[in-house]
Amino acid sequence: MFDGMGVYEVLLIFSVVILIISLAGAYIPFLKKMDSRQVHLMVALSAGIFLGILFFMLLPETFDEVEAAGLDATDVVPWMICGFLAVVFIDVLMKRRHMHVCACEECVDKEHGHELTSFSAFAGLAVHAAVDGMILSIGLNAGEEIGMVALVGVSLHKFVELFSLSSTFMLTDMSKNNRLVYMIIFALITPAAALLSMPMINIVGGLDVFIPLAVATGTFMYVGIYALLPEAFHERRDSLVSFALVVTGIIAIALIMFMLGDTNIH
Repeated sequence: MFDGMGVYEVLLIFSVVILIISLAGAYIPFLKKMDSRQVHLMVALSAGIFLGILFFMLLPETFDEVEAAGLDATDVVPWMICGFLAVVFIDVLMKRRHMHVCACEECVDKEHGHELTSFSAFAGLAVHAAVDGMILSIGLNAGEEIGMVALVGVSLHKFVELFSLSSTFMLTDMSKNNRLVYMIIFALITPAAALLSMPMINIVGGLDVFIPLAVATGTFMYVGIYALLPEAFHERRDSLVSFALVVTGIIAIALIMFMLGDTNIH
């Protein structure tokens, strides 16, 4: 399919495809102006999608990679904890900085809480986005077929991640243009990481995937369970509807994995 093209040319094409798919996912929440209730319901669906990706994609894939490396499953847990705690630390730093800047001691939990949640999600997902870029390079370096499988998996990740992150940013008081700028920056992380990591992979001659994948899984745990899930139930009058949307998001990912069969997403 890419006969006569160098690996960097193919990677550039893959990066453009991922960027387009990412921006498409990010722009969906921009299509219709929604009130607070509708946005929180969308966040509930996003939380379900994140949990589905965590339990049906990332965790199984991480343990598969550990097994392929001939290691025990417990060897990967510390890396997951490192990823989780790294985002917790970033979240703590952001809140401390915000308390010093803002005169209102209660704003972290009230007016500006949504903004802090959104930026915590951004920080956590940025780690995962960079890992996706590395995985794309590793897959392509291993062969065109594996690279195509990696492209499909990473594209799926990017679409749902940008959709969910964009939904979360709608809870803030940021302007539409500013939110769009943040989505574009986030969408560029995976292509940039893919292009920057390829030279390193070529020099090393191969790279175990399970460590960066485990770190990214830990960040995903934080974003899905700590950031998005509580926000999904912010509107208590809609708690049952929110729960149904969370379950819907989980089932949607489960069905996607069922259709993909045994094909690895990375």
